[in-house]
Amino acid sequence: MDFLELILILFFLLIFSIFSFKKNLLSFEGILIANAVGLAAITYGPGETTMLRFFAVVAFFIIGEIASNYPTKKHEKRGIWNVVGNSLPALFVLSLIIIYPEHSLILELGFFGAISAALADTLSSEIGYYSKRKPILITTLKKVSRGVDGGVTLLGFIAAFFGSIIISLIYFSFYQNFFLMLIIIFAGLIGTIVDSLFGAVFETKKVLNNTHVNLIGCSSGALFALLFGIILLV
Repeated sequence: MDFLELILILFFLLIFSIFSFKKNLLSFEGILIANAVGLAAITYGPGETTMLRFFAVVAFFIIGEIASNYPTKKHEKRGIWNVVGNSLPALFVLSLIIIYPEHSLILELGFFGAISAALADTLSSEIGYYSKRKPILITTLKKVSRGVDGGVTLLGFIAAFFGSIIISLIYFSFYQNFFLMLIIIFAGLIGTIVDSLFGAVFETKKVLNNTHVNLIGCSSGALFALLFGIILLV
């Protein structure tokens, strides 16, 4: 990463922080963690793909916030635990490059799988809210009210699909590998499904909270991408 890229990244993080604070999109602690996520994404991993990882993180935060606030539904401003739940698996996988630099390509694929799952699940929840049909509980397929943990809709699944495509296209723009692109797409969808399953089984019973479920869903996306990365890249 050269000096100009660093200046551009820092400038963007400043604008992002001011905008998020003014619009009440994130709490102060959430803004700090979001900035830490962006900086971590450019710190670890192959140097030639620094901006690629940063753009993936940017896409997740910006598209997720647009979906959360458009056109009429508002949510409480996101706090530190919401950001952690969606970001920690991706950063953990990426940080392993310090220990296993020889496997940086596989670990970076896991990072994109986790980000794909995070964006896919966010869009599934936020856009699926507008479905004209009532959601069904993923474990029983019975209709439930909007907002019930584990409730899914066709609209939400389509939104999750497009969210995973967005992250996969960012990855594809550099690596130009169609099979790895498909892995990231499926990682996003699997993460969303796992999130819904754990929401239906555990979050509804207050055994887990939303942060726990997000961690599990994003971790599932990362593990899926890592597994197939090992098969294809080792």
